[in-house]
Amino acid sequence: MQKELETNFNSLNLRISLATKTVSKDANDIFLIAVSKKKSLEHIKIAQDIGIKHFGENYAQELEDKAKNIDGKITWHFIGPLQSNKSKIIAKYADWIHTLDRKKIADKINDECKKINKVINACIQVNISNESTKSGIHPDDLLVFAKYVDSMENINLKGIMVLPNLGIDNKKQMQNSKLLHEKLLLTFPKAKYLSMGTTSDFDTAIKSGSNMIRVGELIFGKR
Repeated sequence: MQKELETNFNSLNLRISLATKTVSKDANDIFLIAVSKKKSLEHIKIAQDIGIKHFGENYAQELEDKAKNIDGKITWHFIGPLQSNKSKIIAKYADWIHTLDRKKIADKINDECKKINKVINACIQVNISNESTKSGIHPDDLLVFAKYVDSMENINLKGIMVLPNLGIDNKKQMQNSKLLHEKLLLTFPKAKYLSMGTTSDFDTAIKSGSNMIRVGELIFGKR
């Protein structure tokens, strides 16, 4: 398994490097999150051994189980839908949240972090494709919500996360995401991350301005 993961990781790094060169970026400026949902502890430990430090989980209970049983320094990113009744678990075990999209859940996360004297990093999820089936705030509401999040003592606003659709509008939605992020930066310069791009479209995302990608299958193989 280790040899397979090493091969996959090296191949991924090569593709990241090629994508960054086309837009005069440094590959080291791309923040890679290995999406490890439904993957075993063994997979994660091997990924650690080959140099991966950031892991993304979609489910609160799975995040808790893994965080309790993995030794060594790992940065955990919660990238799934946020539920109020899971706020305590997420606040305790996640270092980052990528799916903050409403005041109620922001309040809950902030309160839970305050109880354990912790500051959590957060990206606001924006529904850039305006699809009813996707979570995220409307782009027009970003600055108001960002101001609300930025006012919280125990949440550190780090940027935005988007999920452009994979159809013909993919590139346009990525370009719109970049413009929206640049607008956010004018008011919140510390919100420097544009979390955009997955296994299916990370090359295009990097070329479109992303500096944080979430990749699973290309590292761990198909689930």
